[in-house]
Amino acid sequence: MKNAALLKDLADCASPETLLAAILKHYPQLTVPIDVEAIARSAGIAEFRDLDVDGATSTLMADIAKTQGIISVAAGFSAPRRRFAIAHQLGHFLLKAQRGDRQCTSRDLAENRRDTPHRKEEMQANRFAAGLLMPKPLFASFVADLGKPAIAHLPTLAAAYRVTLEAAVSRYADLTQTTCAFAFIKDGTVRLTRPSRSFPALSVRSGDPAPAAVGSTAPKEETAWFPADVRDWLSIARDVRQPRLAFQTFRKANGFQLVMLYVDAAAERRADEEAEKLANERPRFGR
Repeated sequence: MKNAALLKDLADCASPETLLAAILKHYPQLTVPIDVEAIARSAGIAEFRDLDVDGATSTLMADIAKTQGIISVAAGFSAPRRRFAIAHQLGHFLLKAQRGDRQCTSRDLAENRRDTPHRKEEMQANRFAAGLLMPKPLFASFVADLGKPAIAHLPTLAAAYRVTLEAAVSRYADLTQTTCAFAFIKDGTVRLTRPSRSFPALSVRSGDPAPAAVGSTAPKEETAWFPADVRDWLSIARDVRQPRLAFQTFRKANGFQLVMLYVDAAAERRADEEAEKLANERPRFGR
């Protein structure tokens, strides 16, 4: 059922962030996993259907004024992927600047670039979907309660919020204060990297061979922290002190691995301060 008060507030919103703020205002007692279909119905989505269209994984049909719409999702999608697809199409529906019906592919639902108008719109819909399914206040509190950073937290988050591991990793990287990065690896090849905002520049890219140390870890679901060779992962200038880098791996089925890279930012600050202190204390000899 439509929520008239919510719709009035949503009408004044022009970005994913303002839309999310309006929704959280009207749903202050949200619990996880978020009931995305209930929220979509209150915002004007009249029906959810199974999809059977070649090439598309989810679609949106709406009237010109976008007062109501129908969201369809590929019938074979898992529950976490279906939930994200619904939230993604709801983002298209609520972002008033985005016009026309939508037929989105799996690539669209993973888009994070903004270098073309199409990519920008898909990125905005994904940003909205992540924020709706994993609201910042709830997600940040949940992560804090988990304690010190560990790769085991990511599947825990994915299960709690009923999202894919990839979606949980992306949201974690966006919101965390931890200096970390993630790499998805399939059969020894890097498929995707996701650094946090404070993490140094990565040297590995999609399609690169994974560093050998990753494959040499014990074949179990998750590992302890191991020291990582900075040269395997980071782009560091020669005149810059290399940070101490550690990694953990989480093994999934069918040759998939998730790698978490971690830099202890507090320890690095102390090391920089000590190096600066020693440099200042070093005697200087005149010519």
